[in-house]
Amino acid sequence: MDDNKEATKPYKRVLAWVGIVLLVGMYLLLLYEALTGSPDTYNVFLGCVAATIAVPILLWLLIWAIGAITGRHTVASLDPMTSNKKHDKYGNVVPDSGIDTVVFDIGNVLTNFAWDKFLENKGYDEEMVRRMGRASVYSKDWVEYDIGNLTTEEITQRFADNDPEIGDELKSAFADLTDIVTKRDEAIPWIRALKAAGYRVLVLSNFSKQALEGCKEAMSFLDVVDGGILSYRDHVVKPDRAIYDLLAKRYELVPEKTVFIDDTPANIKTARELGWHGIDYKDYDQVVKELHDLGVRY
Repeated sequence: MDDNKEATKPYKRVLAWVGIVLLVGMYLLLLYEALTGSPDTYNVFLGCVAATIAVPILLWLLIWAIGAITGRHTVASLDPMTSNKKHDKYGNVVPDSGIDTVVFDIGNVLTNFAWDKFLENKGYDEEMVRRMGRASVYSKDWVEYDIGNLTTEEITQRFADNDPEIGDELKSAFADLTDIVTKRDEAIPWIRALKAAGYRVLVLSNFSKQALEGCKEAMSFLDVVDGGILSYRDHVVKPDRAIYDLLAKRYELVPEKTVFIDDTPANIKTARELGWHGIDYKDYDQVVKELHDLGVRY
């Protein structure tokens, strides 16, 4: 069945009949007033004119509000540029390309993973920042934040064990991850543009509870995406295939209709092995071009 020929939704029919009854009722009242020579005929006439204008506008606003609340495309949706596109049974735009889902990594894709600036802001000089980075961010223990099985104290103790001479500094610096991730201004407009064009937008990221709680402004785009997985919640991380399979199962992904954007080649490799399209993020313009080459236009 053609999705564009679905039966009119019940609430639309009800609203249409309400509008018709109101207008017909007003004009019947006008006819009665005119036939009986009532002195109120002129006022009723003005009321009919006003109702003829106001009722459709009010119904349009009501349908628009229903669409905004439910997230579904309606005849009142403010997207006239999609009138020539295909829509699904809910009225949502169906993408023109073979891709229907765009999956984003977060760090250094939708946000900046600014760990060095984070340490500089705590008063450490360039040499100390590099040294602390080797004992933490660049160590095998950093992933423990993202897996979510250890406490902050347990993780920072591992950092301290990696370089005992600066152990106290490491434990103090990483006890609070506020602003270790910073905002990218293009993130929310990018996501909204993709969604407006009909694409589903998800996230798949190695991400910690500590960073999420400490970087709320930078992570505000989570209110805009259609869902996804942050690794600490499920205790599994990329490039382990299990986290990709989990996302695919939860959101019923079709591999050949899914494109994954990540800045780590190993993570892209796993996605491609599963049949997903993969884009290795270098910069925003490069990704937009590669999405365009895949037929993703917005």
